Amino acid sequence: MRGFTLVEMMVVLFIIVIVTTVAVTGQGAFNRSLILTDTAYTIAFSLREAQSFGLSSRSVTPGVYNAGYGIRFSSQTPSAYVLFADTNPVKPGNDQSALCPGHPPDETSPDSHPGDCIYDPSATPAELVRTYTLNRGYEIYRFCGGEWGGGEVRCSGVDFETMHITFMRPSTDTVIFGIMQNGNLRRLTNATIYLRSPDGEAERCITVSKVGQIAVGDCS
Repeated sequence: MRGFTLVEMMVVLFIIVIVTTVAVTGQGAFNRSLILTDTAYTIAFSLREAQSFGLSSRSVTPGVYNAGYGIRFSSQTPSAYVLFADTNPVKPGNDQSALCPGHPPDETSPDSHPGDCIYDPSATPAELVRTYTLNRGYEIYRFCGGEWGGGEVRCSGVDFETMHITFMRPSTDTVIFGIMQNGNLRRLTNATIYLRSPDGEAERCITVSKVGQIAVGDCS
């Protein structure tokens, strides 16, 4: 009976190694893509949660009513974002009534809101509801938005330090603010949040429209 030669065994072993390497590499890429998509949907769900809280006027603090809820993204913390309750009143001399709907001007109106559409970590009562942390090296590496009134698209890293996306009743419209590096506010018509995989080779985008539509897809 004739057996296998050393050359034949080496060829078979070489083929097995190649097939295994391709399979493992492909499986790893598939897993990264799956986790990336799942993480993008988690961020979208957080935005939807803030929208649900804001439109239902969820109770925050005794004596604070009709507050909006929102999500704050920061270029300083690319692996985390904040769910907040918009309870901090507009500061004196910083009237945002033209930018942030319902603030004030008539505090007795059913549509009046206590906040200023911006997350303030030092506010009293505290605005922080929950901090979300991304794991496994995934990060929000950029967020962008078109300026209110058809202006240019501005992005973090170049223009913005933070982006604040707030929802409040009775309107289903989204209130989106970007805070510039010089501290100035910019009202935005929409928002796009860019999520990147640890190897930097894949990304997903979460978009929020002016009318409150939230979607996950490929970045274009």
